[in-house]
Parts: sequence; structure tokens; C-alpha cells
Amino acid sequence: MKRGYILLFLLSVYALIIAAGFAFPEEGISIGPVSVIAPSPADFKAIFVREEKAPEGPSPEELLQQRLAEIHRAEQDTYDAFIKESPARIHFPQDDVTLLDPFFKALEAANSTPVRILHYGDSQIEEDRISSTLRAGLQERFGGGGPGLLPFGRPYYTQGFSQTSTATLHRALVFGEGTRRSGGRYGVMGQLARIDTSVFTTVSAVKGNKGPSRHFNRLTMLAGNVSTLNVKCGSRQYRLGPVKNDSGVGRIVIPLADSTSTVRFSTWGSADVYGFQLDDSLGVSLDNIPMRGCSGTVFTNISSAQLREYVAADNVRMIILQFGGNSMPYRKTAKSISEYKASLEKQIRHLKGIAPGAFILFIGPSDMSTSVKGRMQTYPHLPMMVDSLKAAALECGAAYWDMYQAMGGENSMVQWVKARPQLAGSDYVHFTPRGAEAVGNMLLESMMLYYDYYLWRNGRKPE
Repeated sequence: MKRGYILLFLLSVYALIIAAGFAFPEEGISIGPVSVIAPSPADFKAIFVREEKAPEGPSPEELLQQRLAEIHRAEQDTYDAFIKESPARIHFPQDDVTLLDPFFKALEAANSTPVRILHYGDSQIEEDRISSTLRAGLQERFGGGGPGLLPFGRPYYTQGFSQTSTATLHRALVFGEGTRRSGGRYGVMGQLARIDTSVFTTVSAVKGNKGPSRHFNRLTMLAGNVSTLNVKCGSRQYRLGPVKNDSGVGRIVIPLADSTSTVRFSTWGSADVYGFQLDDSLGVSLDNIPMRGCSGTVFTNISSAQLREYVAADNVRMIILQFGGNSMPYRKTAKSISEYKASLEKQIRHLKGIAPGAFILFIGPSDMSTSVKGRMQTYPHLPMMVDSLKAAALECGAAYWDMYQAMGGENSMVQWVKARPQLAGSDYVHFTPRGAEAVGNMLLESMMLYYDYYLWRNGRKPE
């Protein structure tokens, strides 16, 4: 049979079937026990014409947006949980975490414009405790080197550096026992050394210091009330004469070789030396300024002009105040604690006026123990003191870090003393070096979480 006839036959069959589909009812025809159903025109269309089914659910683009929104909400929930619930969080006025944003912007620009942080505190930060941990973490992330500002004219040891001096000079201090100076010209550290002889000074990084602060490339002497001040470092000699600006502060800046870790210099003349800085020319510097026995109520007794000079010249963008521990044993009543609160509010407002571009963070006292019926327990009035200091900071527009809660709250000091290795000393007040490092790390990690949140809020991926 010819192919044309075969094709014609098949087409005729299909035509008959299609015609039957139009003629047959949808339910078919029953012939005895048999039901005959013919295919409908729609069935034939499905065979020859393939229709695309509309997809169920969201499109890939919509699904991607949905997943990203879910991730965003989860990240927001993570930040919110820390900011609202963690004992290690920083407390902000009106819970406004954006108050830290200008400080973070300054840190990010520290490779072109150096940034300085002042850390004032009582004996809890002596020997660069807590400060050294903050400094190392910030310098590792944002650059910088050196230990920052150091006192002049006396042997001085910190966890990262040793300093020797060939003469012990007469000193004046705004805090503790010692000579006072009229006019408040103590310098930014609240202390000075009067030089009237020759002094040879050596500062070296200790072997255990492996952090960025080990190296520095600049030595800066700060002095006032100068007849003449001479400094010789290596083969170079520098001279400072009478200072005539409003602050009365003069500077001798001595460049050093990159990655210097030991510096030796001789100083002679007649001047008040407010201290000396060892820094990198760029990056972050953090000054550890301990004031033994101080309760933080002395800043209004320091020359405002001298504080302003330092803040402006060194781009101070954060001031940390860590006080309250020295007042704990003596301020036991609501009235005396309220009086202390008022005194601190005066100091915080004073510093905010001097350094309007600096973020102020107040760190309250740690847990402290006393003997109660033969057992070491938290001072009964310490929680009231903590609440009062937090209120003082927040009401003045400063932030507050609750070290008492961060370390565990009530009776946590006993546990820190009992820990092995020991995290606090047998006086149940001061941290050991290991404990101070733990506290410093808590504060650093908290601060860096807020930095990651700052990046995230600005559409940048946290590092």
C-alpha cells in the first residue's frame, strides 16, 4: 500500500475519533456491561499542544527576597537579644546605640587620622590592667602601637612595659596624698614631675608583650611651667622654651625608627613634666591613667585649658571613667550614695563640655566582698551604689558598663577568688592580672559586637 494512502487512512481514523468525541456525552455510552467513552477535544489538544503549568508558590526572585528577610530578622534578633538581655551589654541613654557611631567612624579612619582613648580609673586599673587588653584588641583591628601616655621621673612597671629612671623627682598630684598645685595645672594625668636635674629614662617592652603596643615610632614629651627643657634621644637633641599658649602645655615630638620597642633618652632643665607618650603616628592609642584612692571627683580641679589642649591635639574620641570602688566601704546610706551620684554627675558634665566630640563610658565597680557573720559576701549596699552610678551616667548623656553584673552579680567576687587559677585577690576587691584580662576581654568583645552591629546597620558585612 502506498504511503499516501496510509497517511490518508490514519487521518480519517483521527477525524472519526474527534467527531465521536464531540458526539459522545462526557459520561460515555453504556452498552450492556460495557461503557464506551470517547476522548474529548481537550484531550486531543493536550496531546498535540503542550501547555506550561503556572508554577505554584513564589518565584525564585521572591523566594530569595524571603530568605534574605528571614536571615535579616534572625540577625536582628541576635543583636537585640544581646543589647536587651546580656549582663555584658553597654547601657545607653534612651537605649540609643547609635551614640557609638561617631567613635566607630573615627576608628575606621585611624589609618589616616590617629585616635586616642583616655582610660581613667582607680587602683583597679593600675599596671595597665584592663586597659592593656582593650588597647591590644583595638590596635589589632584598627592599627596603632605603643603603650600611650606614661608618667615621668619614677620607676614604673606595667604588664607590657618596664620603665627605669635615674632620679625620683618631686611630684604634685590632684588625687590622693601629696603636693597640690594652684591653678590646676597638673596635666591630663592629674600629676606632674618637677625636673630640676638630669634624668636618664629607659622604657622597654617586656618579653611577654607580643601585642601591637610592643612597637612604637614616636616619643612625645608634655611639659609646662618651662624655663627650659632639653631632651636628647640617640644623637639628636631637642629644646623647649617658655610656653605662652592658654593651656601652658608645650610638646617635644621625637620621631623614632619604625618598630622601636626600647627607647632611652636623657632630660634636663627646669619644667613641670606632665608625662610622655610612646605611640605610632597613626592608628589607635589608649592611655592608662590610674588614680589610686580616687573616687573620680577630681576632674573639675584639673585645668580645663590643659584638658582641652590634650583632647584637641590628640583627637580624643573616647573617655572611660572607672570609679566607685573606693567609695563602697564608706558610703553606706541612700543619702551618702545620692551625694556621691551628684558629685559624679558634675564631673561627667564637666568632661562632656571639655570634650564634646568624645564618647564617655562609665564603668561601675566590680562585685566586692566583706565579712557578714563570718562569711565573705557582697557589700549589702553595693547594688544600690551600682544603680545610682548607672543613673548618674545615663542622666548625663554617658553610657554605662555594669562590671558588677558582667562578672556574675551578687557574691561573684567569692567565686572569682576561689577560681583556679585565681581571678581575684584575697582582698576580695582587686582582680589578678588574669582576672583583669578576662574583664578587659568582656568589655572589648561587647564593644566589638556593637561595632559589628554598626556595620550591619549600614549594610556592611561584619568582619
